[in-house]
Amino acid sequence: MLTKRDRIAGYKALEEVFKTRRANIARFKEVAGSWNDLARLCGQSPQLLVNIAGPNPNRSISERLARALEDALQLPAGWLDQRH
Repeated sequence: MLTKRDRIAGYKALEEVFKTRRANIARFKEVAGSWNDLARLCGQSPQLLVNIAGPNPNRSISERLARALEDALQLPAGWLDQRH
């Protein structure tokens, strides 16, 4: 059984991954020019991208979505999870 300390450490590690994904997606938005342009490249809605990586994100970037974005942007699996 995990201790409270282990659970907290796990949550912090997961939040760090979400933060890294958000930063990487925001950087792609800057390169693409706008959320609409990035959405066209990714095959996702602009609103979803704003909700996960905009100025006030209110959704986490799930594993499934992260891999789908990587596929759409022709990136290797796990790329969004790493700082660049």
